[in-house]
Amino acid sequence: MSDITITIHGGNNQILPNATEAIQNFYVGEYCGETFQEEGDGRSGLMPETIRFRAYINKEEDLERYLAQIVECRTVTELAQVILVMQENEPKITPEEMVKERFIRLFLPITPRITKGKSVSNIRARINDAWSSRLRHLT
Repeated sequence: MSDITITIHGGNNQILPNATEAIQNFYVGEYCGETFQEEGDGRSGLMPETIRFRAYINKEEDLERYLAQIVECRTVTELAQVILVMQENEPKITPEEMVKERFIRLFLPITPRITKGKSVSNIRARINDAWSSRLRHLT
């Protein structure tokens, strides 16, 4: 048996002493879109701008349904309602994640019918308004 030295620096780690193979994929920033686009080109007819949503939505049918709703939004308030439905149904879209700039920026290129108030800060404000309204109705 040979000596093995394992040095771990942060993150989630699994030590598998009996494993014959381990693969770990990292999707970071700009590389995320490139990887998904390569996979997406052969799998569906999605626009390149929508491929990054796969990081949050696993099922292709759900993704297509959400995208159809998003494209039809005429106001930021309507978009916020769709985002809340997505958050309710998709475990990767947490309340914290849905108001982050990186998540909100995904919607900007695919909302052509929204002509006013289409900024990250305004979308975030409408999401927060809708979230607060939902919490008030639940109590």
